Amino acid sequence: MKLFRKFHSIQGSLLLHELSFVVLILVTASVGIVWAYAWQKSSEESLRLTAMNSHVQNIRGELYRQLKEVFDASFLNDLDAADEYDSYTRHINQSLQDLQLLAIDRKERKATDEIAIAYNRFHSETNKLLTPSNLTQQQKHLLDKQLEQYTFSELEAAFGGFELLLQDRQRVLAENREQWVSHITVLAPVPVLLAISLLLLSRRYVKTNVVRPLASVMQGARRMSKGDLKHKIPSYGVDDLTRLANAINTMADELASNRDKLVDAKKQAALGELVPLVAHNIRNPLAGIRAASQVTQDETTDPMIQDALDDIIIAVDRLERWVTSLLTYLHPLKPHFIRQTLTDVTDNAMSLIELLLKDKKLHLLRKGWQGHACQIDIDINLMEQTLFNLVQNAIEAAPRGSAIELNYQERQNDVILSIIDSGKGMKFDPISEQVTDGEAKRLGCGLGIPFALKVIKQHGGQLNYSDIEAGGTKVTLLLPKEQTQKV
Repeated sequence: MKLFRKFHSIQGSLLLHELSFVVLILVTASVGIVWAYAWQKSSEESLRLTAMNSHVQNIRGELYRQLKEVFDASFLNDLDAADEYDSYTRHINQSLQDLQLLAIDRKERKATDEIAIAYNRFHSETNKLLTPSNLTQQQKHLLDKQLEQYTFSELEAAFGGFELLLQDRQRVLAENREQWVSHITVLAPVPVLLAISLLLLSRRYVKTNVVRPLASVMQGARRMSKGDLKHKIPSYGVDDLTRLANAINTMADELASNRDKLVDAKKQAALGELVPLVAHNIRNPLAGIRAASQVTQDETTDPMIQDALDDIIIAVDRLERWVTSLLTYLHPLKPHFIRQTLTDVTDNAMSLIELLLKDKKLHLLRKGWQGHACQIDIDINLMEQTLFNLVQNAIEAAPRGSAIELNYQERQNDVILSIIDSGKGMKFDPISEQVTDGEAKRLGCGLGIPFALKVIKQHGGQLNYSDIEAGGTKVTLLLPKEQTQKV
C-alpha cells in the first residue's frame, strides 16, 4: 500500500507511465530471447543428431571397406590389405570416439557402446584373417558364412538400433519445434496486447486521477474568481491535486470569512455615521412630545384625555428605549436576558404599528397564539425593535388590502416566528446581500435587517429569508429556549 501511495502523485504517475513501457520492452525482449534460445537449442540438437548420423554412416562405410580388405587378404592374398585395414580401423575408432562425445544421455551412450562392442568383436575376428594362408574352398565358404550370419549381422543390429534411436530423437525434435511454433503464435500477440492494455490503463489512470481533477480545480478556481466563494472543489485524484483542491477550498473559506467581516465593518461604519444623527433627531422631538403630554396631563381632568396621554407617554418611553438600543448596536454589549414569551414581545411591538396597518388597510393574522406560549431567554427592548423593523418591511412590501401573517411554533429546544407577506418578493438575499435579479443593491432594506440580524445572532438564533411561490416573502426567526450564557 505504501508503495502504491508513492505513485499517487503527478511525478509518481509519470514514473508509473515510464515503468509500464519498460515492462513492455522487457516482456517483448523476453519473448524474443526465449524464442531465440529455444530455436538455438533446437538447431544445436538438430546439428548434433545430424553429426551422430553422419558418424554412424561413416563407420558403416569404413566397415564395409574394411571387410573388403579382409576378403582381399583371405581370398586374394593381397599384401597391402593389412595396411588398408589398419587405416580404416583408425578412422572407425576416431568416429566411435566422436560419437561417444556427442552422446548426451544413457540411451545414446548405450547405443554407441553396442556399436563399439560389435565392432570390437568384428575386429578381433577379422584381424586374424589378414595373414595370408592357404584355405581350402570349404574353409573359405564357412568363413564367409560365419562373418555374414554372426559378426556382421550383430553390427547391423547395432546400427539399426542406433538409427531407430536417432529417428525417435528426430521425431521428438520435430514435435518440440511444432510446439514452439504454436507457442510463438500465441506469444507473438502478447506484446501488442500488452502495449494496448498499458496504453488504455495509462490513459484511464491519467484521465481519472490527473486530467479530470485538474479540470475540476480550474473550473472551481474560475467560479471562485467570479465571487462564488461557497463553491467547493472536489478533492480527488493524485495527492498533489488533492492538496491543491483542499488549499484552494481553505483559501476560499478564508476569503469568504474576510469578505463577510469586511461587509460587516462597512455596515458598522455606515451605521456609525448615520445612527447617532438619526437618534439625535428622534430624541429631541420625543422629549418635546413627552414633556407636552405631561404638561397637558397635569392641566386636564378628562379621563379619556388622561388615558390617551398615558398611551403617548408609554409609546415615547418605548421609542426612547429603542433609540438607546440602536445606539448600543454601534458598541455591542451583551443583551440583558429575562424570561418572557415571544408572543407577548411581538404583541408589544405590534401595538406601535397599528396606524401603519390602517393606512394600507392591511390585516395582521396571528397563528399559534391560541395555546400557552413558553417563556424563553430574551432581551425585550432589542427583540421588540427587531420585530417592529421586520414587520415594517413586510408592510412596505405588502399590497394594499392584503394580510400579513404571523405564525408562531414551538419545538423541543427552540421557538419559531414566521412573518409572511404577499408582496413581490425580495430582489436579493438580504442576509448575504447576493443579488438575485442582476441589480446591484447594498443595504437595500435600510437599518432594519442588519439590526435584526445582529440581535438574532446575539440571542444565538437564526434569521432566514425565502421567497413564496405564490408571491411574497417569508422571514423566519428561530430562537433557542435557553441561553448557554446569561448576563
